[in-house]
Amino acid sequence: MQPSRNAPIMHNSPRQRYIGVAIVTGLLLAMVFSMVPVPASAQSGDADSLRQQISSTNDRIAELEKEISALATNLDSTSKQAQTLKNAVASLELSRKKLEKDLSLTTSKIQKASLTLSQITESIAETEKKIGKSSSALSQGMREIQMAEDQSTIQQLLGKETLSEAWGYVDGLRSLHASVILNMSNLRELKSELGGQKTSAEKEKANLVTLQKNLSGQKQVVEYSKSEQSKLLTSTQNSAAAYQAQLAQKLKQKEQFESELFEFESQLKIAIDPSSVPGARAGVFQWPVDSVRITQSFGVTVDSARLYKSGTHNGVDFGMPTGTPIKAVLSGTIEATGNTDLQKGCYSYGKWILVKHPNGLSSLYAHLSVISVSQGDTVDTGERIGYSGATGYATGPHLHLTVLASQGVKVQQYSSSINCKNTTIPLADVKAYLNPLSYLPSL
Repeated sequence: MQPSRNAPIMHNSPRQRYIGVAIVTGLLLAMVFSMVPVPASAQSGDADSLRQQISSTNDRIAELEKEISALATNLDSTSKQAQTLKNAVASLELSRKKLEKDLSLTTSKIQKASLTLSQITESIAETEKKIGKSSSALSQGMREIQMAEDQSTIQQLLGKETLSEAWGYVDGLRSLHASVILNMSNLRELKSELGGQKTSAEKEKANLVTLQKNLSGQKQVVEYSKSEQSKLLTSTQNSAAAYQAQLAQKLKQKEQFESELFEFESQLKIAIDPSSVPGARAGVFQWPVDSVRITQSFGVTVDSARLYKSGTHNGVDFGMPTGTPIKAVLSGTIEATGNTDLQKGCYSYGKWILVKHPNGLSSLYAHLSVISVSQGDTVDTGERIGYSGATGYATGPHLHLTVLASQGVKVQQYSSSINCKNTTIPLADVKAYLNPLSYLPSL
């Protein structure tokens, strides 16, 4: 027997109202989630195009890395050969080709980073759109519930023609309740996914900024390499004899500078508190280059007695091609930078950087082709600060790394020098020089 249509309205209990909310909300959410496209499916042609471009760029990057590796191997082989004009020209030519490939590689990486950023941005927009529609549906559902709140769920059950219809109605309530839970879970996942996408976008933007900075530095290295090649051919007029004469003259002036410097620094009496520097321990510093090849160690070496009046080498030399990124061995502040080549005939450090670290040590990087930092900058461990070269006195591209007790070094004009009197360089008490290998990672 059906209840009278004029029967009094039975008000919902809290549980009944909850079920009513579930019904309307579940229906609305189910409709929304069936209509809105999932970003990962990349239904738009733009998404497909981006994926294809990224794939193509990855292939180009792999190809360039292979070519660069082959050029680096040939360059390393050439640099180990006897010092002749022919070998020097060949080395510069290989170096130029490698640097231009490095430049192309960075450009390709920038292109990939830009494409990836566009892809992430598009995905973020789709996810935000989906979240917006879902939230709108929930709001609409709540408004519908508010409007229908006075309708009794029990009354609707009693209004069914048969018991089977009533049970179907109850079963529908259960299904819709499960649908609400599922769709709310999906909404939470979308919000979590959005957070991850935004984090990825921020990282990709930072990567893009770093690559663009690298591109600027690499362009300068390419110009430096071309200039060195042009100067060599012009000054020697393609004469092997003239090239050897130039080497001999540079060596003589370099020995004169080293002798002056040793005598001057031997007279410096700068108080150095031993407790102000850390004890020798591997791993205090990180390597300044990715590929480590030591060509001359610190102190008394096979070559030091022949090359230096002091009989010792005040740093460690790392062999590498021109344009190799040079990294700070530890975080710190750029104390100073300079270029001794600005005074003709001053065959010394060439382009150099002095970094003061918070642990009482300072590190000096010399013979650079490009300096990428300025005095007063703060740098992190492993941050790129410049590129290797062969400025100053260098028979080939390499990095000269010196470690000093910060208390014992001062940056000042070397006015007492003959050939370098107008240059500004780090000058230190001989006691301030420390063995870099005592602080670098174990080989």
